[in-house]
Amino acid sequence: MKKFLSTLLIFFLAASNVLAAVSTDVKDDYWAGKEIEYCVNEKIINPDQNGAFNPEKEVKRAEFTSMLLRALGHAPQLTDRKNPFADFSREYWAANDILKSDELGLVYGYPDNTFKPELPITKTEVASVISHITKDELKDINVLNQFADAGTIPAWGKQQYAKSIELGLYVNHPDAHKLLPDKNLNRAEAAVLMYKLKNSINVVKDEYVPPKEEVLKTEHLNIYPKASKNEVIITNMRKIILAGNVVKVNFAEKYNSNKSDVGSAVNFTFKDNVTTDEGTLLIPAGSTLSGYVQTLEPQKKFNKNAKVTLTFRELSTPSGQNVTVQGRVLDNNGILTAGKLATAGKVAGYTLGGAAIGTAASVGFAAIPSPQEYGTGVAIGLPVGAGIGLVTGLLTPGLAYKANPNDTLYVELTEDLSINND
Repeated sequence: MKKFLSTLLIFFLAASNVLAAVSTDVKDDYWAGKEIEYCVNEKIINPDQNGAFNPEKEVKRAEFTSMLLRALGHAPQLTDRKNPFADFSREYWAANDILKSDELGLVYGYPDNTFKPELPITKTEVASVISHITKDELKDINVLNQFADAGTIPAWGKQQYAKSIELGLYVNHPDAHKLLPDKNLNRAEAAVLMYKLKNSINVVKDEYVPPKEEVLKTEHLNIYPKASKNEVIITNMRKIILAGNVVKVNFAEKYNSNKSDVGSAVNFTFKDNVTTDEGTLLIPAGSTLSGYVQTLEPQKKFNKNAKVTLTFRELSTPSGQNVTVQGRVLDNNGILTAGKLATAGKVAGYTLGGAAIGTAASVGFAAIPSPQEYGTGVAIGLPVGAGIGLVTGLLTPGLAYKANPNDTLYVELTEDLSINND
């Protein structure tokens, strides 16, 4: 009985602390607990590296832009859009989100070509954005009169705020009779707002919501007959080459492990179109695959060849699309090393060289005093020299790993590769 009660107690404690598992600093009875849990689970708003949500922390313009994109259904993605803003670089953590927002016309910058990504965003500015991206017409500002501080709303934001009130897309905690329009939005308020927006997505203008993806068909890729997967999902938006498929690439330039270090770039090209058996173009010829050396073990004595492993970074198509790639070299458990034929050739070279030298030396020594002993010299020198050459070949350092331009490499995808339709 005691064991049963203990188990039951643990269950209730766990159930009452579900949100704590999502965010370490938000209790389950927190006023915005449900919305925070939803936004964390849906990856609309992420906790910090320590698992804390920081609900009272002010939201900056860059953070709000990223939250808004996720709430509308836009996945994180690289963009080639030219950066028109002077106050952040492409290396800024939210650069792609800000540029995507600028492309869509979601959150505007300032006339001086700045975005001010680290500036906190006010509730009135948020109401203006919500009004801008939603379908309904502007509303009668008299709806604001129910709030005690309506007079503090800036004149430029009154109609926008009225529209957000009519749509129910606003937050007025802790006092239901006040809007606090000049207050900087915090993360808890942002979670409530994103939760409401996500569940009222039908009121958002179509141009701000990505089209619904639909699977059209499944096709097949048979570049490598023994690949663990050969299926490709075709949707109305993209082609998804499933993990386990194998693609063939070619070295873009010479590679020599003796002239390489960990972290060195290694680039590849697609000489031919990659198409499914059914004829759908997946990766056009001329695309490039960038990678770098992950580990490098140089050749060692006792005929141990160099070993190289690669990590792949990005696929770039001629149209300018850049896609992150996760994969590994297919052969030899992902290790690039000199082939058995090259290794055998090296040992054979030493053996033949030793045989030739041994034979010549023995013949010379035998023939000088007694020319008739020529054959004896050959008989003795040949095996002795070959044996010495063989041992030398086996004891000397092995071979570097080398590749020439256009040499082929097979890459197995370890994660799905998604390529958008051009």
